[in-house]
Amino acid sequence: MRLLKSSFRGRFLRCALSLCGALSLAHLSGCGGAATENAAGGTAASGKTDSGAKPAASSLKVALLTPGDIRDGGWNQLAYEGLQAVEKETGAQVAHQWTRSAADQQPALRDFADQKFDLVICHGFEYGERVKSMAAKYPDTRFVVVGGNVKQSPNVATLVPKLEEATYLLGMAAGGMTKSNVIGAIGGIKLPVIKSTFDAFEAGAKAVNPRVRLLTNYVGSFEDQNAAKESAKAMMAQGADFLFHNADQAGKGMFNAAEASKGVLVFGSNRNQNQIAPSVCLASAVIEMPRAFVELAQAVEQKKFKADFIELNLPTKTIAVTWNAALQSRVPAALMKKINETDKKIRSGALKVKRNV
Repeated sequence: MRLLKSSFRGRFLRCALSLCGALSLAHLSGCGGAATENAAGGTAASGKTDSGAKPAASSLKVALLTPGDIRDGGWNQLAYEGLQAVEKETGAQVAHQWTRSAADQQPALRDFADQKFDLVICHGFEYGERVKSMAAKYPDTRFVVVGGNVKQSPNVATLVPKLEEATYLLGMAAGGMTKSNVIGAIGGIKLPVIKSTFDAFEAGAKAVNPRVRLLTNYVGSFEDQNAAKESAKAMMAQGADFLFHNADQAGKGMFNAAEASKGVLVFGSNRNQNQIAPSVCLASAVIEMPRAFVELAQAVEQKKFKADFIELNLPTKTIAVTWNAALQSRVPAALMKKINETDKKIRSGALKVKRNV
């Protein structure tokens, strides 16, 4: 996933909430039809829903840029599921492009804007500066950076997933259950937004176990599964018995390493990844992205888009911890009670989980 780094505060979410109701997101996956090539070299959805019926016609055009493969099982797949939800629920024309390098980003932004897309969603912190430089040239296109730290009137907003609130709770589980007092976190590229989730994971662990030590490694890639696997093995060799990743497709290597080990449990990120390795994945920190994308598209269509920071968090149920039902009973009852109490404190605002972006 690449939860990209950002420093945001979410007034726009309140506008979206008043427009569309509370963001209680049902996790959507697999909606939409086959994909075809679009002019930007990406993919455009076929315009059919799961049932084969076309949604009501709409003139809205929504594009998505991702920095990684939409089949990664995490960050990028989550975004594509959001795009499919937009197509299904609004009838918009949708398109997607994977920008495989930084050099691809600006041409892709320009191409979608030249095609007069109404909304371009850039799924990553790394798009922020290029969006700022391009947006003024295309005032009729609305741009949203997911996990970034930019806003720019009248047409640039940032979607801020506060995944830290969930990773703090995962850290509590790891800190309360570790037998070695060593836990690990594996990242793709060292972006502020990823480091921030690791900081929260460590803070949660130390809240219940001050003796715990966090090992951290960034493998330098969001695709290199072998590098993440070797990193996980190295951490396990140092005694780590709980591992968390924020490495998108590379994170699958961590799951593979844990499945081949004994006594190691892991956590998924961004999307519910419990079924990637159901025998070892205790829980996932989840962003409920599809509904957020739909509400953004609806705001653009209804000319109610606000250039602001849109916060996703536990109180609005747009961030969540999803436990693996097959493994949840391994969490001691007293520890689970403490985790649930902390969850309630975060939701009420009594506890603020720091976001270091």
